Amino acid sequence: MSAEAKPSFAFLVLTFNHQDYILEHLESIKYLVHTHGSGWDIDLIVNDDASRDQTCSLVDRWLTIHSTNFRHVKTIYNAKNLGTCASVNNVLSYLVADRCKLTAGDDVYSFENIFELTAYAGDTAMVSGRALYLLGDELRVDRLANILTTATQAIYDHNSLLHRFKHLSYNNAPNLLYATECLMNPRVREFLLRFDVVEDWPLQVAIAREYPKHRLALIDQVLVYYRRTPGSTYIVANQRFVKDKLQLYTDLIQNEASAWERLRLKSRRYCFKLQNRWANKLLNLDWYIYLASCISNLYNIFQRENRLNFHSEKHRKHYARVRLAALQFLSSR
Repeated sequence: MSAEAKPSFAFLVLTFNHQDYILEHLESIKYLVHTHGSGWDIDLIVNDDASRDQTCSLVDRWLTIHSTNFRHVKTIYNAKNLGTCASVNNVLSYLVADRCKLTAGDDVYSFENIFELTAYAGDTAMVSGRALYLLGDELRVDRLANILTTATQAIYDHNSLLHRFKHLSYNNAPNLLYATECLMNPRVREFLLRFDVVEDWPLQVAIAREYPKHRLALIDQVLVYYRRTPGSTYIVANQRFVKDKLQLYTDLIQNEASAWERLRLKSRRYCFKLQNRWANKLLNLDWYIYLASCISNLYNIFQRENRLNFHSEKHRKHYARVRLAALQFLSSR
């Protein structure tokens, strides 16, 4: 990159039947561009996976007014449903920016300066922010989810990324930033295309294998408000979701040299196949190991959680502004 060139960033958006939420998502991107985007070349790449509602027309309508906010805009509208993994590969095929963020079109970006938060060390494969959840139109803190995030970091901070993603851990995918070089690695993309609708875990495993000395950094900023809706993949594509997870468990087992590690993975796979909440804990060997590790790291977990400040009211005001902007756009001619 020449001395005169601007740093570049791409918003990578995956949509599927998001007509009720896509305008909030796009308005939150516009807020970030206007508030923090000075001095950046910013791209927008949208892939819709054959929505059956008005998602695509709303995206097109929004872009007729706001496309000038971006250096490049690309919309990819799948003629038939290809699955999340193929859609991720689609957006990566058009990625030319230095940095990026992959997000679903029903989530909402927070007010944090995501452009600067991607300026992490060269040995960092992923950065995880904290989680706030959108339930309907209400923004909530899930303390348990964030305690588990803190616990996971304390337990696996000195282990390899692959050890973290092989075993029981809590990772909030909407708040993960992936290093662009990791996402664009051809072997990472090839591994992703072996799966259908579960994109986050295959990406994490593939990156961990390709970059064994890289790390995951946990920051305390909230990057994205995570919304779970009746259209979430794990609900509408349940059989495809289960098939992907079982396939990845099998891959991990087959590529594991340690008998002890294989036993742990087989235990997790067996419990997942049962599709029973209680069996997934009571019969899961990894659950007991994770719980014991939490207890042994209790002081460190408590110390970090005690310092954590979500600035919830500030986030609620931001979401209210984004929601109002989306409603005003929808009602405009």
